[in-house]
Amino acid sequence: MAETPKSFPYGVHASVKHMAAIASNLPKKTGKSLEDWISLMEAAGPTGTKARMEWLKVEHGLGRDTAMSIVEIAEGRGNPDPESLVEAMYAGPKAGLRPAYEALLEFALSLGSDVTATPCSTYVPLLRKNTFAVIKPTTRTRIDLALALPGVAPSERLKVAKGLGISRITHVVGVSTPADLDDELKAWFRQAYEA
Repeated sequence: MAETPKSFPYGVHASVKHMAAIASNLPKKTGKSLEDWISLMEAAGPTGTKARMEWLKVEHGLGRDTAMSIVEIAEGRGNPDPESLVEAMYAGPKAGLRPAYEALLEFALSLGSDVTATPCSTYVPLLRKNTFAVIKPTTRTRIDLALALPGVAPSERLKVAKGLGISRITHVVGVSTPADLDDELKAWFRQAYEA
């Protein structure tokens, strides 16, 4: 029998806040509400995410972020619940990684009351003032714990981070089970938090 996933105090990711701000400013900026834009798009617009975005930009003069927000909200991706994002990340073939994820997140949150976890669709950034770590289920058997450790030499276990798209993140450690969160990894995690 599968264990019930733990519940964590997630924050709302900045991209979701940005999308909500765009949606609330639509009447002032365009003269139409979000609902009006969605109705118009459903009635007269094309199908498909890219085609809809292009139609809103070209035919209606909307900016990229505005068009993307309208389309994503219309397609049900505009206001994701953080818990739902995590559930989707650790569903199916990656379900076995959930205990390792929960151990990493629990330890991160124990570092201080100023730690916030803000799930996205493919990873969970951990922030104080800035992102100091990222928990990303990379394969069916491995989570990449990416850390901001400037000036720390890489090792066989602590590898140089590549391609995450978050400039502050410098290193990555592979994690497969809760046992991988050993004293060495906790020290690196703490060092990233304190930096």
